[in-house]
Amino acid sequence: MSVKSTSTNQVIYGALGCGEDLMEGIIRICKENNLNSGMVTCIGSLDEVGFTVFKLNSENQLDGYAEPTIIKEPVELIQATGFVCIDEDGEHDLHMHGMIERMDSTIQAGHFLRGYNKVCVTVELTIVASPEVTAYRRYNDSLGYKVIQFEDSI
Repeated sequence: MSVKSTSTNQVIYGALGCGEDLMEGIIRICKENNLNSGMVTCIGSLDEVGFTVFKLNSENQLDGYAEPTIIKEPVELIQATGFVCIDEDGEHDLHMHGMIERMDSTIQAGHFLRGYNKVCVTVELTIVASPEVTAYRRYNDSLGYKVIQFEDSI
């Protein structure tokens, strides 16, 4: 487990427009502002959404992720939270979970998938970051998943 404390934070406020991909848009904003890590929170509306959840095997143990849930109708993005990080190839990545409300008032949630979440009207967002910390998302053999580790920035 990694824990880092910072004395300086930067806050970015922004909005994404109609047709832009939620996760790609957030990553673009981070690149434009030279952010390698940060916490994102947002609300808004999406034309379509794609997410997944854990699946269990016959012994009720975690067994990776279920097939993606793809909803091709406008939804309200009630709330989404995530961490901007650097992946194993040195590229920007985003680990994001969110809750949406469908037109029939049902609520669904999960691990959002990059490239599947197009903005309907707008998504307003806040990114909190610090130049003192870099988040790295790497595969952890003992867990069997990619996890984020926080390290001092060089």
